[in-house]
Amino acid sequence: MTMTDKKNSSHSYLKYSGMAMQLFGLNLFAILIGQWADKKFEFETDYVTMALIVIFNVGFFYKLYLDLSNDDKKDE
Repeated sequence: MTMTDKKNSSHSYLKYSGMAMQLFGLNLFAILIGQWADKKFEFETDYVTMALIVIFNVGFFYKLYLDLSNDDKKDE
């Protein structure tokens, strides 16, 4: 394994672990904002929380798809 391979391997590790942290933070943010909004609008069921989690995750996975497809284009 050359030094370049090690550098690329650690770069990929940091990139993907960073994405996991972004997903965790995004879901935490959606939950906190959603709970606040559900209390403000006095919903019995957490409608806003559920909607925000779905919307944020769809947006995140779309961004992930774009990032990964751009990485494939760079590799060519």
